[in-house]
Amino acid sequence: MNSLIVTIDSKDINELRRLYDASFPDDERIPFDRVLSSLSQDRIMRAYYDEDNLVGLTVVFLCDDLAYLSYICVEENIRHKGYGSQIIECIKEVYKDYRIVLDIEELIKGSDNYIERVKRKEFYLNNGFKESGVFYYFYHVNYELLVWNGEIFKEDWQKIIEKHWGKIAKKAIYKTK
Repeated sequence: MNSLIVTIDSKDINELRRLYDASFPDDERIPFDRVLSSLSQDRIMRAYYDEDNLVGLTVVFLCDDLAYLSYICVEENIRHKGYGSQIIECIKEVYKDYRIVLDIEELIKGSDNYIERVKRKEFYLNNGFKESGVFYYFYHVNYELLVWNGEIFKEDWQKIIEKHWGKIAKKAIYKTK
């Protein structure tokens, strides 16, 4: 597997847009054009390929020693073939000197997609991420933070999301368990 940093001129930009839009609910994703226009040294989108075939993408935001894995997705028709784990390993190698943090929907029994949430959390735990004990509520969704290569605290999280989301990040409501 190889990866390329995505720019506005990347050859597969339309395929990346399709994959991104198909992989996340409207209310849980930043519009693709906004992500694309905000790419910089500390906002990185990568496309992942198996030979010449696009298999996935990630969006990572950096702040100090934190790498926020904001989005990760794999082409739907090749999920459950190990590509997600390979992408995680690539991310861990590229950002080996960072604490990598991601947010997942909190496991709330009775949720419409409870089984999906359990499987998602198991995937990340099986790939070396740990529970952080930090939870937050943002725009009608309860999230849990998972971390690799260290710990994450509420203050760390506030700093990175305020840097990348701006004033809207102040609407997040935190809790710990």
